[in-house]
Amino acid sequence: MNKLTKLVLILATALLSSCAHNINSSLHVASYNIRLSAGDKGTENAWDERKDDLIALIRNLDLDAFGLQEVRPDQAALIDAAFPDYAKYGEHRGADRVSDEASSIYFRKERFECLKGGTFWLSETPDVPGLKGWGAACPRVCSWALLKDRRTGKIFCFANTHTDHISALARKEGMLLIIRRMKEFAPEGTPIVFTGDHNCMENDEPAQAVAGILKNALYITETPAKGSWRTFNGWIWCDKEIGATDALKKSMAERNSDAFIETCNGTRIDYIYVSPGVRVLDYETVCAPRPGKKLYHSDHFPITARILLP
Repeated sequence: MNKLTKLVLILATALLSSCAHNINSSLHVASYNIRLSAGDKGTENAWDERKDDLIALIRNLDLDAFGLQEVRPDQAALIDAAFPDYAKYGEHRGADRVSDEASSIYFRKERFECLKGGTFWLSETPDVPGLKGWGAACPRVCSWALLKDRRTGKIFCFANTHTDHISALARKEGMLLIIRRMKEFAPEGTPIVFTGDHNCMENDEPAQAVAGILKNALYITETPAKGSWRTFNGWIWCDKEIGATDALKKSMAERNSDAFIETCNGTRIDYIYVSPGVRVLDYETVCAPRPGKKLYHSDHFPITARILLP
């Protein structure tokens, strides 16, 4: 064996070892608005019609940690039972903390230890449950969990929210509140994964505020993003999706214009943000249909990212 061959073998072995290490250490995370069970009664999009397909979709994603939105108590009970290998953190937004919707965080029990966590309301009095803030249509919450990866020993904070769909002021002030609270629930230097349906586009004030401290995972993925540009589909079927990678070739203004939204039959309002220094290995907007049907699992698509903590 000559020196060149030996060098090639050494480099190949090192590369394979590095890839194996990255796969072993990476975290597969996601955000998914599952659409509340109270909606769409009497249609093929009703919860009872799609719940089994939705649970199968989440299971097939093989996630390490994920944030869900619009989770009603009946949906939470079904999902908890379907995923016994996952722990859950997050209170429901009702004044009693157990009714109405939740923005829950799920994580693998075997892999993660939850060091602490909390839920607060997006209002002028965030520690008083059940209150609406800044003209919001309904109460909104942010749930967070400080997780320790048993595999690597690394600690990170996972936060998840669903900001208001009516009040622009509530979206902005709610996001600013979350940013302020991040400094409290994620000690300085702690990596953050922040997911949610933020009901705003990337060029709106709330998204721009988050972009001042965190990175949109879609922007920094090390491999081309897969799947569609739109994350909110509104139950509108598309035979051919406009891809996220193609949309990113346009200016921010153009890809968030009314004309482009109409072309896409929806827009991008769901996000995965990460701290600077977190690597994003891949990213996907999962626009798969329900098996054998031209129907979707929810009026939003799940978004996923495989990340490496610093």
